[in-house]
Amino acid sequence: MYDIDVKNVKKGKKFFLLFVVIGIILFIVFGIIGVAGQVKYKSLDYQVEATKIEENPHYNSDDEIMYSPIYHYEVNGTAYTCKSTISSNTPPSDSQRIVYNDSKNPSKCMTSYSKSGNSFVLIFTILPIIMIVIGIVNMLKINKRIKQINALNSNGKLVKNLPYYLEDTGMAVNDVKIKRPVVDYILPSGEKVKLKGDPRHDRKLIDTDGMVDLVIDESNPSNYFIDFEINRLSGNQSTDYYNQPIQNALNNNMFQSSTTINNMGQSFTPTNIDMSSVPVQPNQNIQTVQNNIPNQQLNNVQSVQNNQTQNQ
Repeated sequence: MYDIDVKNVKKGKKFFLLFVVIGIILFIVFGIIGVAGQVKYKSLDYQVEATKIEENPHYNSDDEIMYSPIYHYEVNGTAYTCKSTISSNTPPSDSQRIVYNDSKNPSKCMTSYSKSGNSFVLIFTILPIIMIVIGIVNMLKINKRIKQINALNSNGKLVKNLPYYLEDTGMAVNDVKIKRPVVDYILPSGEKVKLKGDPRHDRKLIDTDGMVDLVIDESNPSNYFIDFEINRLSGNQSTDYYNQPIQNALNNNMFQSSTTINNMGQSFTPTNIDMSSVPVQPNQNIQTVQNNIPNQQLNNVQSVQNNQTQNQ
């Protein structure tokens, strides 16, 4: 069992919860504006071409020029004005000269410029819906991710003090990029894999030792967890600390030594022993004969075994 801390992962839920909240707010705002515009348009049963259009330019907070045109029109010889309720960065075109109004109350109006803007507002309500869906889907993924991490307590291997580097996640909060730790890890099979940690929503990018810890299910390498501090509840063991280059060299050396011993064992058979050099006395049993085998032929195996002990 390990003291796996998933607080940072849970903070990711707050990030995507913000997505959902903002999406709902924008959906309500855009929905009200769009629906109200459509309701008003449906209530207008008369239209007339404007006699004059004032572009009414102004600047927004980003110093971009915006237009909120004012339409002048006449109904039954009476002059009226109609202000556009929508602003945009494009002036009214020649095709946007119509004023929609109520035949019983001509002052109740809507410019064709506003009507076009309301259509775009309704289209933009799709964006908040997408934000809401993205937020909910990712929150569900995080819940599943937390369950996977907790499962590593029973089937995960702890590897401490791994070197790592940081990678951008493409996410940012208040113009601060969210990064994740990345580890190049070598599996027991010798395959090198790139393990990408969870986004650091807590903004933590380095620990006191400058290393990260890993818990990984080596039978399913896609299930792992990287954090700056992971420990065994019962106390860390010396084998928990990362020494991959040393271990690989040791494994290679042990493999070569083992191969040498096996080859020597295969060649060391009674058929390869020169029995003529072994003195045999009458009534001697086979054990006595084996004890009299020349030392030189036995020393070869003993020497290999001693080398193996030193390599270990």
